[in-house]
Amino acid sequence: MFNIKELKSGLPKVCVPLLPRNFDELKQELDVLNDVYYDIIEWRIDYYDDVENTNVLLEALNYIRTQLPKCTLLVTFRTIFEGGNKITEHYQDIYQLLIKSNKIDLLDIEFSRGDGLFLDLLSLAHQHNVYVVASYHDFSSTPSKQEMMFKFEKMATLQADIFKLAVMPRNVEDVLRLLEVTYLANSKYKQPIVTMSMSKLGFISRMSGELFGSAITFGSSKEASAPGQISANDLHDLLQLVHKGL
Repeated sequence: MFNIKELKSGLPKVCVPLLPRNFDELKQELDVLNDVYYDIIEWRIDYYDDVENTNVLLEALNYIRTQLPKCTLLVTFRTIFEGGNKITEHYQDIYQLLIKSNKIDLLDIEFSRGDGLFLDLLSLAHQHNVYVVASYHDFSSTPSKQEMMFKFEKMATLQADIFKLAVMPRNVEDVLRLLEVTYLANSKYKQPIVTMSMSKLGFISRMSGELFGSAITFGSSKEASAPGQISANDLHDLLQLVHKGL
């Protein structure tokens, strides 16, 4: 069983996204995982063609659990507004279905979608022992230090279990500001903090979580789900090297 307390200490956990568009691609991606290091699997359901088909979605989820019965499974519907692949009017309905399946461990919710929706899903998730990741993504810039800390404060007010912030740097100063905010937030909040500065410019943020306080880092098995993401195996090796140097 997933233990959220483990995220606040030791090496950052490596999360590998699955990005299949259909059941055949899902089977192929799961086969690839045999040669990939991961601590957490993220199923990006916004890539799935029939995501609004209840039977198709549950068939895929059941298959994932059959193949990976003990893995920590994070489910994410990243909307197009925050760099995802789809828009849907059934965001809440889909999440409710997956929560009630009792087959997921973590759920990513874009907290900017509204307090009411967020709190309703959070309450249902906790009834089914699912932890909620409050996430915010900015694919155009890196907000000010004050703005980013305000995002975390809002996530704390909503009582999310994990706080996630992903931003786009335009220069080295942006990367440094994100790292500083990560350190400050990790020191201030009891909840695990997950941050990343995207693109090649922000690569250091993906491997330095143990030093600055980001609890999860994302690496790919086949296809990257965000700019600057490298393979999970290479990422794991780099995390080990950083750990030895600390």
